[in-house]
Amino acid sequence: MFSPCADTPSSPLNVTPPSLAEALERLGLSEYLGTLTDNGFSTWETVLDITEDDLTALNFKLGHRRTLQREIASFRGIPSSLSLETDGTSTGPSSLSTSALETLSRSTSAPSREKRRYRRHPRPDNNAPKKPKTAYVNFADHLRTDPAISSLSFVDIAKEVGRRWQHLPADKKRMWESQAARAMQEYEAQMDEYKKTDLWRKYHAYLEEFKAQQAQAKNGKRVNGMVANSLARNGYSRASSSSSDSPVSIPSSGSTRTEAELCHGSLTLALSELVSLRGEILGQGVRPYDEQHLPAEELTRRAMYAFVRGTGSLLYMWTYTQVDEILDRIYRPEKPVDAMTFAECFTVAAMGAHYDLDCFPDRIRRALYASGTLHFHEKTARIDYLRTMRLLLSMSFYALLEKHMSARYLVAAGLQIARWKCPPPQQSALDTANESWRRIFRSLIFMDSWLSYTLGYVSEVVPDDIAVACTSRQPDIATMDELIHIQTSKIGLIAAEIAKTLVSAELATRENIDMLNRKLEVWRMEVPTMLQISVMTSDNPPELTLYQRRAILMVHIMYLGAVLLLHRQLLIAAAQTQLTDGALWNFDLSVDEVARYRNECAMAAQQMARILSLISFDGTFTRRCWLIIYWAFTACIVLLFAAATRLLDGQPDGVDEDLTYAKGCLDMLEPCRNYEPVAERYLEILWPLYDSLRDIHQRMLGRAKTSIFSLLQSTNPAQLSPPIPVSKEEMGPISEKLSVLLADPFGRKQAMPGDTRRRILSTDGSSLVFWFR
Repeated sequence: MFSPCADTPSSPLNVTPPSLAEALERLGLSEYLGTLTDNGFSTWETVLDITEDDLTALNFKLGHRRTLQREIASFRGIPSSLSLETDGTSTGPSSLSTSALETLSRSTSAPSREKRRYRRHPRPDNNAPKKPKTAYVNFADHLRTDPAISSLSFVDIAKEVGRRWQHLPADKKRMWESQAARAMQEYEAQMDEYKKTDLWRKYHAYLEEFKAQQAQAKNGKRVNGMVANSLARNGYSRASSSSSDSPVSIPSSGSTRTEAELCHGSLTLALSELVSLRGEILGQGVRPYDEQHLPAEELTRRAMYAFVRGTGSLLYMWTYTQVDEILDRIYRPEKPVDAMTFAECFTVAAMGAHYDLDCFPDRIRRALYASGTLHFHEKTARIDYLRTMRLLLSMSFYALLEKHMSARYLVAAGLQIARWKCPPPQQSALDTANESWRRIFRSLIFMDSWLSYTLGYVSEVVPDDIAVACTSRQPDIATMDELIHIQTSKIGLIAAEIAKTLVSAELATRENIDMLNRKLEVWRMEVPTMLQISVMTSDNPPELTLYQRRAILMVHIMYLGAVLLLHRQLLIAAAQTQLTDGALWNFDLSVDEVARYRNECAMAAQQMARILSLISFDGTFTRRCWLIIYWAFTACIVLLFAAATRLLDGQPDGVDEDLTYAKGCLDMLEPCRNYEPVAERYLEILWPLYDSLRDIHQRMLGRAKTSIFSLLQSTNPAQLSPPIPVSKEEMGPISEKLSVLLADPFGRKQAMPGDTRRRILSTDGSSLVFWFR
């Protein structure tokens, strides 16, 4: 230790400072030399100004942190009898920073006191997910890559980072906050999953034991604050309300914050996502529309009508009357047009261009959406929350069509507004405005469920949401569209629960499967008579529009899709058992039960293929329809999987039927190939698998020995060559590929060469979705 001067305890001695390497070696902290140097602390003089937050960010262990801080204090002349922490009982002015220097630099007149007794802290949980950095820290790290910044002293770096952050434009600051918010959201999701593990339970038991021991040591005095602070430091509490220097996460409905604060946080994050997507569009040189530069009215009307027509019967967002009112306010204004009206017009027209492909080219469609986001900001969002909620829903729908992850955050913000501002159920159902709130709320629930069970997100819906939005106020006089909307949301919620409950194979227990099966059966039995397929195909079907008929068929496709979700883990396990001669079987279900579920799953996929073929010819099919593309792909995977399993079992009966329906699903995707890159990606994956299984099946059945003309006649079994058995070595790669697709339909584990799009890690450390940006 250096010997400080007693008369100037707050000033460093006039001695030659040591080299950083020497000081660290003497302290036994040489392991941190590289970390300090890489982060701008290359000399002892810069280390003198290191802060507590810096040491935390650099992953200094607590004991090593205190050793270094004591050395800094001694070098500056602080007596060892003084504590390293601020006296909480002091009546003097509080320090303005948590830096070690400011904490240690006391007035010489301050009375000395005994060295504070060391206070034990619980050990951190090394198995827990690592808490991400804040937006400000990420921004500072980015600036330090600039040689002009990194060459400055540490103090100057801190000043420059603070100055630039304060003067950073709002849209750019939101981009940093959005990135940090996404990281925090992923962290919280990982923590939610981690808390279900034995590792968390073991650490939680340790914390409780530690807490009890500390309480006993202090003779019953309260020590909850210490444990709570320790938990907060190690990331076991959810994020607090946002600030300009911290990320904004999607708030949980269980938070202690007010509804207004929750809405503000969610809305800020949603707007940040819009800035991100808009930046991608405008960065391509697209000119946005405004009051002086409008698209042609007839084309705009055509696009907006196409969207209402394409979605109106499946979920509620807009009506033709509302579209006409918006167009009149913009193209025949009687007073200045508000920003929200422009945002609504441009956004709905952009979505409609997805449905009417000949209306606007892709460049104009993107320009329309960017223009809508330019007019939608915090000021306009607070004017009319009903319109804001509907616009968030619409923008999330567009983001989903564009495969952009902002869809998730836009839906979450819409749900928070719905919980805050939706009129209570006691109010009259005849109030048109109140009913609009409920309908949009219901559509938000559908969107949240869809994102949950297709992309693997944890649903944001809570039981109170369902009670408000998924029931009819006056069921006796409910319209056909309302009946469809309610059933759409209900089956979506069940599908989301299935995906959440059976997230991994070990959770596919008899108890879970029976529970979820009962919920599906209850939904099927409670479907209104007018929405049942048997009634639609009867001799006296109800009077339905083409779009209502299409929507009812889609509801039943989603029901069949939930059946596929329910049994997919069993299908995978059964295939793995076949390939390993039973070595991997660890279910509490018998082989016969799994075979029964496997057949039910194949039948559901065949039924889905039949319904999809009906939709493709009803005049409402769009080659960018996300629901059609996803379910055609899913049904095809299950059918190919069923065919591969039969071939492995040596039972060719039924294989031809599975392959025929699978080809029907592929034929559904073919018209989408040139319009939707995802459909093309799907086809590139599926066609080779289909061709391989078709070849194996034909070879297994044998071929006629006679002339070509015998192929046109009924085949005599005696004229067939003997069937060629299928080996596990041949079927193994095909079955394994289908297992991966069934367990991972959105390509979390599939690499795409040259892909530079945004990649967010899921809880298993793999990439979230292979086409989402």
